[in-house]
Amino acid sequence: MAKIDLSKFIDNNLKAEFDAKPYDVSKDRAKLIKRFEAALNQQQSGNSKVPNKLWKSKNGVVEFSVPSLTINGTTTNYIPEGQFGGFITALIELTGEGEFDKYLTISDVAKGVAPKGSAGTRPPKTFEQKLKSTVAAAKRFKWTPEQTKTALKDKGASDEQIKAALA
Repeated sequence: MAKIDLSKFIDNNLKAEFDAKPYDVSKDRAKLIKRFEAALNQQQSGNSKVPNKLWKSKNGVVEFSVPSLTINGTTTNYIPEGQFGGFITALIELTGEGEFDKYLTISDVAKGVAPKGSAGTRPPKTFEQKLKSTVAAAKRFKWTPEQTKTALKDKGASDEQIKAALA
Protein backbone atom coordinates (compact mmCIF):
# COMPACT_ATOMS: atom_id res chain seq x y z
CA MET A 1 0.00 0.00 0.00
CA ALA A 2 1.40 3.37 -1.06
CA LYS A 3 1.92 5.96 1.60
CA ILE A 4 0.21 9.30 0.86
CA ASP A 5 1.87 12.51 1.99
CA LEU A 6 -0.95 14.57 3.50
CA SER A 7 1.33 17.55 4.14
CA LYS A 8 1.07 18.61 0.48
CA PHE A 9 -2.61 19.42 1.06
CA ILE A 10 -2.10 21.40 4.27
CA ASP A 11 -1.24 25.09 4.59
CA ASN A 12 -1.40 26.14 8.22
CA ASN A 13 -0.52 29.71 7.21
CA LEU A 14 -4.17 30.11 6.15
CA LYS A 15 -5.37 30.67 9.74
CA ALA A 16 -5.54 34.46 9.36
CA GLU A 17 -7.58 34.07 6.18
CA PHE A 18 -9.84 31.54 7.90
CA ASP A 19 -10.42 33.85 10.88
CA ALA A 20 -10.94 37.01 8.80
CA LYS A 21 -14.45 38.38 8.49
CA PRO A 22 -15.67 38.37 4.89
CA TYR A 23 -15.46 41.79 3.28
CA ASP A 24 -18.78 43.14 2.01
CA VAL A 25 -17.99 45.89 -0.48
CA SER A 26 -21.67 46.86 -0.81
CA LYS A 27 -21.60 48.40 2.68
CA ASP A 28 -18.66 50.63 1.80
CA ARG A 29 -20.27 51.51 -1.54
CA ALA A 30 -23.39 52.66 0.31
CA LYS A 31 -21.31 54.75 2.73
CA LEU A 32 -19.38 56.36 -0.10
CA ILE A 33 -22.60 57.11 -1.99
CA LYS A 34 -24.00 58.68 1.17
CA ARG A 35 -20.92 60.94 1.43
CA PHE A 36 -21.32 61.95 -2.22
CA GLU A 37 -25.02 62.72 -1.72
CA ALA A 38 -24.18 64.80 1.36
CA ALA A 39 -21.57 66.74 -0.65
CA LEU A 40 -24.14 67.44 -3.36
CA ASN A 41 -26.74 68.59 -0.81
CA GLN A 42 -24.16 70.77 0.96
CA GLN A 43 -23.07 72.41 -2.27
CA GLN A 44 -26.61 72.94 -3.58
CA SER A 45 -27.74 74.49 -0.30
CA GLY A 46 -24.68 76.75 -0.23
CA ASN A 47 -23.61 75.30 3.11
CA SER A 48 -19.84 75.71 2.91
CA LYS A 49 -19.17 75.46 6.65
CA VAL A 50 -19.92 71.75 7.02
CA PRO A 51 -17.21 69.62 8.67
CA ASN A 52 -15.60 66.73 6.78
CA LYS A 53 -16.83 67.87 3.40
CA LEU A 54 -15.30 66.60 0.21
CA TRP A 55 -15.34 69.89 -1.65
CA LYS A 56 -14.33 73.54 -1.48
CA SER A 57 -15.68 76.24 -3.74
CA LYS A 58 -13.83 79.38 -4.80
CA ASN A 59 -13.99 81.65 -7.85
CA GLY A 60 -16.62 79.50 -9.57
CA VAL A 61 -14.51 76.34 -9.29
CA VAL A 62 -15.07 73.38 -6.97
CA GLU A 63 -12.09 71.50 -5.57
CA PHE A 64 -13.19 67.91 -4.95
CA SER A 65 -11.05 65.48 -2.98
CA VAL A 66 -11.57 62.01 -1.51
CA PRO A 67 -8.56 60.49 0.26
CA SER A 68 -7.34 57.28 -1.39
CA LEU A 69 -9.85 57.52 -4.27
CA THR A 70 -8.17 58.23 -7.59
CA ILE A 71 -10.36 59.92 -10.19
CA ASN A 72 -8.80 61.00 -13.48
CA GLY A 73 -5.36 60.02 -12.16
CA THR A 74 -5.46 62.12 -8.98
CA THR A 75 -7.20 62.33 -5.60
CA THR A 76 -8.03 66.05 -6.03
CA ASN A 77 -9.98 67.29 -9.03
CA TYR A 78 -11.34 70.70 -10.09
CA ILE A 79 -14.81 71.06 -11.56
CA PRO A 80 -16.64 74.17 -12.79
CA GLU A 81 -19.27 75.00 -10.16
CA GLY A 82 -22.13 74.64 -12.66
CA GLN A 83 -21.08 71.06 -13.49
CA PHE A 84 -20.59 69.86 -9.92
CA GLY A 85 -24.13 68.43 -9.63
CA GLY A 86 -23.68 66.32 -12.77
CA PHE A 87 -20.23 65.24 -11.62
CA ILE A 88 -21.52 64.02 -8.24
CA THR A 89 -24.52 62.32 -9.85
CA ALA A 90 -22.16 60.45 -12.17
CA LEU A 91 -19.92 59.51 -9.22
CA ILE A 92 -22.92 58.11 -7.36
CA GLU A 93 -23.93 56.05 -10.37
CA LEU A 94 -20.41 54.75 -10.99
CA THR A 95 -19.95 53.90 -7.31
CA GLY A 96 -23.21 51.95 -7.32
CA GLU A 97 -22.00 50.02 -10.37
CA GLY A 98 -18.77 49.06 -8.55
CA GLU A 99 -16.41 51.30 -10.52
CA PHE A 100 -14.45 52.23 -7.38
CA ASP A 101 -14.54 48.85 -5.63
CA LYS A 102 -10.80 48.39 -6.07
CA TYR A 103 -10.25 51.45 -3.86
CA LEU A 104 -12.85 50.35 -1.32
CA THR A 105 -11.25 46.95 -0.81
CA ILE A 106 -7.82 48.39 -0.04
CA SER A 107 -8.89 51.34 2.06
CA ASP A 108 -11.84 52.59 3.96
CA VAL A 109 -12.59 55.41 1.53
CA ALA A 110 -16.24 55.54 2.49
CA LYS A 111 -15.35 56.60 6.00
CA GLY A 112 -12.41 58.74 4.96
CA VAL A 113 -9.92 56.90 7.19
CA ALA A 114 -6.56 55.26 6.73
CA PRO A 115 -6.22 51.91 4.96
CA LYS A 116 -7.30 48.80 6.84
CA GLY A 117 -4.96 46.11 8.06
CA SER A 118 -4.65 42.81 6.27
CA ALA A 119 -7.27 41.08 8.42
CA GLY A 120 -9.92 43.67 7.47
CA THR A 121 -9.62 45.72 10.65
CA ARG A 122 -8.20 49.15 11.26
CA PRO A 123 -4.68 49.31 12.60
CA PRO A 124 -4.69 49.68 16.39
CA LYS A 125 -4.48 53.19 17.80
CA THR A 126 -1.18 54.31 19.21
CA PHE A 127 -1.03 55.08 22.91
CA GLU A 128 -0.90 58.81 22.13
CA GLN A 129 -4.01 58.52 19.94
CA LYS A 130 -5.83 56.76 22.77
CA LEU A 131 -4.88 59.55 25.15
CA LYS A 132 -6.09 62.19 22.68
CA SER A 133 -9.35 60.28 22.29
CA THR A 134 -9.76 60.37 26.06
CA VAL A 135 -9.18 64.13 26.08
CA ALA A 136 -11.74 64.56 23.29
CA ALA A 137 -14.28 62.54 25.26
CA ALA A 138 -13.53 64.61 28.35
CA LYS A 139 -14.31 67.79 26.40
CA ARG A 140 -17.52 66.31 25.02
CA PHE A 141 -18.69 65.26 28.47
CA LYS A 142 -17.41 68.46 30.11
CA TRP A 143 -15.11 66.76 32.59
CA THR A 144 -13.10 68.93 34.96
CA PRO A 145 -9.34 69.12 34.33
CA GLU A 146 -8.79 66.88 37.35
CA GLN A 147 -11.23 64.24 36.05
CA THR A 148 -9.44 64.31 32.70
CA LYS A 149 -6.00 63.93 34.30
CA THR A 150 -7.27 61.05 36.45
CA ALA A 151 -8.67 59.28 33.39
CA LEU A 152 -5.35 59.70 31.58
CA LYS A 153 -3.40 58.42 34.59
CA ASP A 154 -5.75 55.42 34.75
CA LYS A 155 -4.72 54.63 31.17
CA GLY A 156 -1.08 54.59 32.31
CA ALA A 157 -0.01 58.00 31.03
CA SER A 158 3.00 59.75 32.53
CA ASP A 159 2.87 63.42 33.55
CA GLU A 160 4.71 64.29 30.32
CA GLN A 161 2.23 62.34 28.19
CA ILE A 162 -0.68 63.97 29.98
CA LYS A 163 0.71 67.44 29.20
CA ALA A 164 1.16 66.46 25.54
CA ALA A 165 -2.38 65.04 25.30
CA LEU A 166 -3.90 68.15 26.88
CA ALA A 167 -1.94 70.50 24.60
